[in-house]
Amino acid sequence: MPARTVITFEEQNSITTLSDEFIVNPSREVSVVARLISGTPTTGARVQVTLDEVEKITAGTAIWVNSPLGNRIVSGAEKVFRPVTGIRLSVTDGTWGLQVRQG
Repeated sequence: MPARTVITFEEQNSITTLSDEFIVNPSREVSVVARLISGTPTTGARVQVTLDEVEKITAGTAIWVNSPLGNRIVSGAEKVFRPVTGIRLSVTDGTWGLQVRQG
């Protein structure tokens, strides 16, 4: 997947499988919004994070783990604890948007 570097805010819409990988600064506070755009999901989508180096994210070899909040079937926001280096959204059904903001 393509990688995007987040300066303060990045957004992707119309995600039906896997979002782009958003590279974030591990020393800054990060919040994400997974927004349901359409559909009536039964398993929905889940935020995934990585602690791997930026080089692994851009090479597609980073290890991603699911957010402790699990799958979403409705829109919702969450704060991501440091020192995360990357964020993405994995979608199993429905069409979703992902917003990533770092302060």
